[in-house]
Amino acid sequence: KRKAEDETTATPAAKKANTGSTDSPRTPKTNTPFQRVNVEEWSGKLKGIGEDNSYWAMKNAESGWGAKAQEVLGQVKGKGFRHEKTKKKRGSYRGGLIHDNQVNSIPFADSDDE
Repeated sequence: KRKAEDETTATPAAKKANTGSTDSPRTPKTNTPFQRVNVEEWSGKLKGIGEDNSYWAMKNAESGWGAKAQEVLGQVKGKGFRHEKTKKKRGSYRGGLIHDNQVNSIPFADSDDE
């Protein structure tokens, strides 16, 4: 009995080291930024609508409280923007039209809401 156990332990199977590589060499992946929407696919379907994403391209942008806020906040970037935004949130609203029911979305022909 002991001779049989000694023979099996004397020649253990050689384990392969898991290096994570396969037989073929890996090709390096190119780093591409994440894009939720394929721009090439949708750029032809917009037909000029939505290409200008600024505040002033929106309909009825000339009037109301948003236009006044855009004049101030549109010129500021970075930490200054956060400062000006906080000042606006503090209560600088002195009246004026607020379009709370206005929809500025872009309708597509293949929409589910037809």
